Amino acid sequence: MSEPVLKELFATPLIEFRPQTADALAPALKEVILKRKTEHKGIARSNIHGWHSDTDMLEWGGEPARALALEAMQTCGRFTRDLNAAQGQSRYEMGMEMWANVSPAGASNQLHAHPTALWSAVFYVDDGGDTEEGALVLQDPRFPLTRMYASDLVFTNAAGEKQLSQHWVRPEPGKLILFPSWLMHAVRPHKGERDRISIAMNITAMPTGAAGG
Repeated sequence: MSEPVLKELFATPLIEFRPQTADALAPALKEVILKRKTEHKGIARSNIHGWHSDTDMLEWGGEPARALALEAMQTCGRFTRDLNAAQGQSRYEMGMEMWANVSPAGASNQLHAHPTALWSAVFYVDDGGDTEEGALVLQDPRFPLTRMYASDLVFTNAAGEKQLSQHWVRPEPGKLILFPSWLMHAVRPHKGERDRISIAMNITAMPTGAAGG
């Protein structure tokens, strides 16, 4: 008789790290974002209160924005594979749209996804003095299927840890977070004393000539 082996299938990727260039990029990004905020009234998307820039930050954000975009796209490339790549050469190239969010106390983002993209990313320029209360919330894509039979029962992993229907990521200056664009996500109300400043990115996959052939 053997011991039962638990295998966790179909994981949802979540990447969190602090780029080496974060300390240098954050002040420059903050300066260009606040300047843009004085020049452009912003747009309304998933944001509740707060300022949401247009999605052309790659154009007005200068070299700091391009450096951050490159970091995000290179990271996505490390964790993405073309199953039918010819001689190791992917048939897709990555594109990017980028925007900034400036969130005063009480501002949040409602639950949403980005259906036209492959990866989505968040970079925290300034957490605004927030804590875990103002976290990025990632929703289990299987919810509510795993809770329909008995809402008080949850599965556990091999270590006995509960598999909950939400995962919270605390905002931290210089942290870059990447996840699949189909994953529903939201941002809880900001509780800090300063404005929270973040940058959001959508990484798209565009077919090259090789994909069309």
